Amino acid sequence: MTRVWRSAALLVWAAIGAAGVSTFAAGRQEGNAAQSNPEELEKGKQTFELTCSSCHGLDGGGAMGPNIQGIPFRLGADSVANIIKNGMPGGMPAFGGQLDAHEIKQIVGYLLTLTRKDEGKVTGDPEAGKKVYASSGCARCHMIAGSGGDSGPELSTVGQSRGPNYLRNTILYPGTDLPQEHVFLESGGRLEFLFVRVVTKDGRTLEGTRVAEDSLHIVFEDAEGNLHSFRKDQLRELQKEPGKSTMPSMKGKLTDTEMNDLVAYLASLKGAP
Repeated sequence: MTRVWRSAALLVWAAIGAAGVSTFAAGRQEGNAAQSNPEELEKGKQTFELTCSSCHGLDGGGAMGPNIQGIPFRLGADSVANIIKNGMPGGMPAFGGQLDAHEIKQIVGYLLTLTRKDEGKVTGDPEAGKKVYASSGCARCHMIAGSGGDSGPELSTVGQSRGPNYLRNTILYPGTDLPQEHVFLESGGRLEFLFVRVVTKDGRTLEGTRVAEDSLHIVFEDAEGNLHSFRKDQLRELQKEPGKSTMPSMKGKLTDTEMNDLVAYLASLKGAP
């Protein structure tokens, strides 16, 4: 599945590069025309979350699929509508059979509100950063190209969907900008890799990163990689703490050079060509 979406992402970025400045200008003109009233934008948001967010994230910042924040400005609103309707070779399905033209226009209008976050610049050495990654113990929790742990997000293509500023902030302040996933049995979405602490009825306290949850059960993984599963009626307390993470902060543990190199290495991880 990752290979399929990597192909889709490469096709998107190839199209962006080929389009150039003229498409950017056309996209901005089309974008102004596609902007809708608040009710239309809300409907576009709801349709996006139901149809698109499981692959592209609730904020359009990328998940299994690529980052699409601000993409109508770069490809043009009509082009994006056509992609939604007809899909793309290599992975993205066509939604023309599920959505009518007006619903697609509403999605595009909503996408125009998702401006791409400031990505920053890569200033370090990726090869040196690879050594920093290894020496810092990152591989205990993160997997790259099939190697490493799985308690944290896989990083094989993280440079494809996340910019240098996001990567730097996550290394320094883990948990402050967690990705989101859409949950079809819940309204809206929920944070992935959410830190939880539980106290059982017999007085044990455990904490870790949520793996799965429904109305009756919760499963989480502790910092040592052990899975814990509980029925909620077995718990005295269940606390969820956005902004906290089992991932240690590298603030003060890496020099500025090491930090720049590590960010450069992570930004270079865009999967096999």
